[in-house]
Amino acid sequence: MKASAEDRILAFIADYTGRRGVSPTIREIADGIGYASTGSVHRHIANLKAEGLLGETGGKSRSLVVNSGVSARPGDETEHHLCLKTSDGGSLFLSFVMREDGPEFSGPFCTRGVRDKGEIVACCPMTEEAYDSAMERYWEA
Repeated sequence: MKASAEDRILAFIADYTGRRGVSPTIREIADGIGYASTGSVHRHIANLKAEGLLGETGGKSRSLVVNSGVSARPGDETEHHLCLKTSDGGSLFLSFVMREDGPEFSGPFCTRGVRDKGEIVACCPMTEEAYDSAMERYWEA
């Protein structure tokens, strides 16, 4: 299974930023994933931002950042949901509660897409509704 354009864009941004210390421009992303037009890249970036997987540090060029944070304090009994995206286009959905001695994972660990040798490129908190929707899609597949 080939990684989606959005997965490739996310992996490209993470790799580029890691190697160069700044995020790529839209044109560099398009060139990096083999797109002739930047219009499609803009659309995919908007989708990644809407999903919470991508953000910006400001309204200037080279400001894209891959979101990778979860705010959970020890002893927080709130159930948290995460989507981990991998560089090979896979996704891992999981749920946890932060106990005093660390996270306690619950429920099924559901995966989607390619899962060969990809590295985690993004960690995105999910709402209860988004997590439930991902679980429904997983069990239907």
